[in-house]
Amino acid sequence: MRDWTNNVLFVAALVLAGLAWYRGGWPLVFEGLLVGAKVLWRVLPLLVFAFLVAGLVQALVRERSVRRWLGAESGWRGIALACMAGALMPGGPYAYYPVAAVLLKSGAGLGVLVAFITAKNLWSITRLPLEFALLGPYLTIIRFLMTLFIPPLVGVLAQLLFGDKIEGIREHAP
Repeated sequence: MRDWTNNVLFVAALVLAGLAWYRGGWPLVFEGLLVGAKVLWRVLPLLVFAFLVAGLVQALVRERSVRRWLGAESGWRGIALACMAGALMPGGPYAYYPVAAVLLKSGAGLGVLVAFITAKNLWSITRLPLEFALLGPYLTIIRFLMTLFIPPLVGVLAQLLFGDKIEGIREHAP
């Protein structure tokens, strides 16, 4: 799967470079490459630390504990823990996807993983102050209340509908 993703991104980069060359020649192509390199340089420390955290989590957390607390048999307890962890997890996708990958490899259930990622995206506590400041308390509270049941619900549904596929997912994960 990873090779397919890399191939698609490579082809997309070539097509965009060709379009840039067509519109503005080599100067526009180099401008785009320079912008991409600057973005990479800015996020590189974040990527390095996120993967270090993921590696340390994997070294510290025992598979037996993950299976006990977050495995498919953990039920509501595992989904509730995953929701809380997702809500409290700082950082963006560079931070939480490596942690989710470690949990996947360590035996977490599918419902737990779906609940963790969904809670991170909908309940992120670190985002709330900015949301309050820019959108106001009324809209923020309405948005939060409207999404309150979604992470646990999709976690339970994912486990019920697709939970038996977790070993295949684990096998094909990079």
